[in-house]
Amino acid sequence: MIRISKLYFYVFIFIVCACFLFGGFIQFFLGVPNTVFSYLITALFLSFYSLYVVVKQKVFFDKVVLLHLLFFLLIIISGIANKSGIIKTLIYLIFILLPLGCYLFFKVNKKENYISRITISKIYLGIACIQLPVMLSQYFGYDILIQFNRSSQLVADFDFMFGTFFLKADHALGFFLLFNIFNLIENNSKNEITRFPIAIYIYLGLTIFISESNISKLVLVIFILYMIYRAFPRKIKVIGVISVLIVTPIVFSQITKIPAVKDEIHFIEAEYNVKKSYQNYERGIAKRPQVLITYASKIPLKIIGDGPYSYFNILTGRFTKTEHFSQIIWVYADLGIIGIFIFIFLLYAIVTSLELSGYISIFIFAIVIVYSLMTTIFSDLAIMITLISLLQKRETYT
Repeated sequence: MIRISKLYFYVFIFIVCACFLFGGFIQFFLGVPNTVFSYLITALFLSFYSLYVVVKQKVFFDKVVLLHLLFFLLIIISGIANKSGIIKTLIYLIFILLPLGCYLFFKVNKKENYISRITISKIYLGIACIQLPVMLSQYFGYDILIQFNRSSQLVADFDFMFGTFFLKADHALGFFLLFNIFNLIENNSKNEITRFPIAIYIYLGLTIFISESNISKLVLVIFILYMIYRAFPRKIKVIGVISVLIVTPIVFSQITKIPAVKDEIHFIEAEYNVKKSYQNYERGIAKRPQVLITYASKIPLKIIGDGPYSYFNILTGRFTKTEHFSQIIWVYADLGIIGIFIFIFLLYAIVTSLELSGYISIFIFAIVIVYSLMTTIFSDLAIMITLISLLQKRETYT
């Protein structure tokens, strides 16, 4: 009879291969949709945890699980109040079951240490290191490879550098690469993961800058600047901050005189104001910032939202307003301001459960919020697995 520790290892390897190595290949060449992967992996997460509960007679209940349950309750309440229907409400539960299943699955390993943190880190780092050559082959081989597209998605050349991840998963790929860098900073003090951290930092940084995820590039630049700032003595930091505060208005006034910068400022002022944002929202072409501006200024406050899949009708495959979306936009539209509060508290609880160093923990939380403004992280397998498992440390019972 197979031991539960060995079964855990097999399930873990299958999940890693499916989400980080072969998912995009299977989607692209065989046409298997991402939704199938999401439900399959979620079922694996929950099935293994159920087996663990039966065998070990241990049940995990902490603030992360509690907030998931509150989120679940809100979905049911909003669905009933808005008469969303059973089907849409049940399908919407993927936003609870996927992150909860992922959390519980890796919580098992955190308690039992079936797979060491170092082993997981090495596996993930190996996957991160192969992304650059794969992305380059996709970039230069687009005209040939696109002929074999069997997915239902139209994949443009600028969407084609997804590495070994899912199709168009540039944000997830960037998130994964960033977290490998953070993991080395946090957990490689004894060179257990790699003996060449500086070389890896440069290599993964280059991979991020070549990728299509602009938000990942921005996050990396901010992090590099912060690390440079931390390297200076305290007195120099204080002098530097004061100098920046004094110089910034002067520099800004001069920069805004440059024609190209002036045109960009005029564009931002013209596009991202209340009137234009609302017009584009009504026309169904509003971008994410315009949707946020419209919700904050024109749309009455939503308490429990308009119900599961009110922003996007999963049954018809159509958006009710604009096609630009994110986890935060979706949560607010469907579950209201209460949903936003629960969502933010839940993200904070997940990040704090990782028990990271203070500045890393704050930075990670900020990053997750930013990505939540760009994509639906609670239904993104790669992002959730990376967030919950890569930086997670071992925990023992007392």
